[in-house]
Amino acid sequence: MMFLTSSILLGFIRLCFILLFLFYLNRKFVNVSKHVHFLDFIVMNWFRYAAVLVIVIFALVELDAYNLFNCFFVFGILIGIDIIGIKNLKNPKHYFRTHVRAALLNFLRNIENKKSFWFWFSLDRNKLKKDQNNFILLLTILIGCITFLSRYYFIIYDNYSLSDAWIYDLNKVIQFDNQYWFTFELATDAELAVVNFYGKITDVSPEIALQVIAILESTLLAVIIFWIINKLTPSKFIAPTIAALFFSLVYVLTPLNVYFLLKGNPTFLALTFALPAFAFYIKPTISKLHQTSYFFGFLFIYITIGLTDLFTYCILVPPFLIIGLLFTKMKFKKHNLLAILSFIVSLVILYAIYNYACYFQRADLLEYLQNNLLSVSSYTYVPQLILPYSEIIRYAQISTAIGLILVLLLVIFKKENWRATIIFFTYFNFLILLTFIRIEWLDIDMLNNSISVFLPIIIGLNAAIVMRILNFGLYKFKKYSPITVMILFGMMIYAAFFYQEKNIKALTVSDQTPKQILNAYDKISQTFFKHSYCVVNDPAAQVISNNSHFFMNYDFFINEYPRIDSINTKHLKEPNFLVKNPQYSISKSVLVFVLNDNTPDENNNFAENKQYQEKLVANIKMLRNRGRKVNLFYDSSILKVYEIVNQPKESKISDLLF
Repeated sequence: MMFLTSSILLGFIRLCFILLFLFYLNRKFVNVSKHVHFLDFIVMNWFRYAAVLVIVIFALVELDAYNLFNCFFVFGILIGIDIIGIKNLKNPKHYFRTHVRAALLNFLRNIENKKSFWFWFSLDRNKLKKDQNNFILLLTILIGCITFLSRYYFIIYDNYSLSDAWIYDLNKVIQFDNQYWFTFELATDAELAVVNFYGKITDVSPEIALQVIAILESTLLAVIIFWIINKLTPSKFIAPTIAALFFSLVYVLTPLNVYFLLKGNPTFLALTFALPAFAFYIKPTISKLHQTSYFFGFLFIYITIGLTDLFTYCILVPPFLIIGLLFTKMKFKKHNLLAILSFIVSLVILYAIYNYACYFQRADLLEYLQNNLLSVSSYTYVPQLILPYSEIIRYAQISTAIGLILVLLLVIFKKENWRATIIFFTYFNFLILLTFIRIEWLDIDMLNNSISVFLPIIIGLNAAIVMRILNFGLYKFKKYSPITVMILFGMMIYAAFFYQEKNIKALTVSDQTPKQILNAYDKISQTFFKHSYCVVNDPAAQVISNNSHFFMNYDFFINEYPRIDSINTKHLKEPNFLVKNPQYSISKSVLVFVLNDNTPDENNNFAENKQYQEKLVANIKMLRNRGRKVNLFYDSSILKVYEIVNQPKESKISDLLF
């Protein structure tokens, strides 16, 4: 029921269409001559612009100017400057005259040649490039959708929604609209700022955006993992597909807590920025950036990572920079040093930001750093594993040792470049080594959490080595690679269902009460205009009402609302009465949440509200007897929501529009 009615899926579809539309505009008007495929477009622009967007949001919030219009305005100016180039801005007349003239001449030439209707909308003229780009587009969409649906399936086991932690996070998300970044405590809240922005651009409520952020992080990571293996190894499809689908579908070998898969993971979001940066650090030619853009690109990435997750910034990034510097080619050392310099500059900037925030809130900087490096919300309970976690890691280490031997043979006898694989193997084993070090400032749980992202990369790199060796004898079959990839998709999806079914079904299905409540709220937000209605619910849900609608708790509705309704009705025709006595005003519609008797007795904030059922129903019947129109707005086995209509056709979107 929830899958069909929730805005979670609708928001994801909207986001996909936004990305496809931006990709089309980019290929049609910006990178016209370059055959940029969809995968490169997503990762490259995530690296270049997503980090800038987070910094823009941070700056606007601190300036008390954050809203969607200002965000698009500032961000649009920055993108325009980047596309045009600072050098061209020094002589704008010459730039625009040259480009407009060239565009007009090309337009007139195509009209004279009587191009077909579809010519004006097509992107690739070269058939081979078009087929390759379409295949990569298909793979990217498949990986994204499979990851999204795979993570979404675990919503039935979710223990995060409407928990105390969820309510606390939602309050932070809403507070960005009130121009607060550091709300109640000093924390790296960039992830929740992204939640707020996602809700705005996809037109979903903050609570739905908060529910979906963890799924989006995993979806983006799966796409980036595919891109990493595609760019850094000779295998362009098969090994990247194995790595991405392992991350998307394999839960019995991955240390992820399935009960909290819908809880946002700042480390995952930070790694969506860090992983492309790692690839550009190893192989700067992939980025196609000039040295100045390269420096500032890394600078913005580091600042964003520091605003998102200090664990990634302090623990995961520096070792990779050092290990990469040791193994990259000599011609890339200058770019490596630029990236390291940008990290040092970002360190100074982040120190200034957090030092000022600590000073403003009278907090200790070292205590703040330690609190954000040792997360109390890192959950490591992984009952679905078929092997002990230590054994899985040991097998992964053995695979890196065998892979390293094979790589050295390829390097010695075939003179091939496998530096990226060597760097990632070394880095992975270094992270494993860190788990055995007991330091006060090192959170082993967070380290294990990050390893769940690097484990699929290691598997993908090993798969690329195996594919390279097999290609020596099977190179004639390379043209069948697309067919092989599609078969691989089918096999891994089948295996994910068949071989994990027993372990997954052994998990405990969570209480459905929070999900039904959120589903009802979702339906309400899609039906009613903001601030035109009031919700009657448990005080724990009051945070959902912030900046959205009016709120009334159960005790007030039972004890006071009938009296207020009576007085309001009595003086309804007196225009000045409510002006002088606003305490007797009532909303155009009042929506009452009533939990049924068969609500599970679970330890959540809402199950105990079953005790109010009889009194709530009695009040609703009394209001109906007074002549108030009452509709059953939402009905399920756990929850009913009644709508008390005080002013007909005054609060629903459909009534006001049509």
